[in-house]
Amino acid sequence: MEKPWMPVVAGILEIISGAFGIVVGLFIALQLNIAKAIQGAPGFMPHTGSFPQMPFSLFPGMGMAMGIIIAVIGALAIIGGIFALKTRVWGLALAGSIAAVLTGRIMGVLALIFIVLGRKDFR
Repeated sequence: MEKPWMPVVAGILEIISGAFGIVVGLFIALQLNIAKAIQGAPGFMPHTGSFPQMPFSLFPGMGMAMGIIIAVIGALAIIGGIFALKTRVWGLALAGSIAAVLTGRIMGVLALIFIVLGRKDFR
């Protein structure tokens, strides 16, 4: 039996998009800590006030929470991609492709299209 190409391509796109989401989520979660480390590093040109225009400086926990949420969405995209590669559990593959839309934009949209069009290939 030949492996269908649409779920396989969708699974690969979901995994790439999910990995991107995890990396971006971890960066956002650690952004304030990285900025503080750079600001306190020797040789860094001092200035008055805090690190300039940090988006999460007013609500320090917000960056951590948003980063963790994005990383979890990326993990869901990877799990959905694995199920799409195995052509099993269409609902989970669909959920992974929706998560991939949130993390990887165009790759996620393509994965969603391929998952919906390739529904008949799932067991």
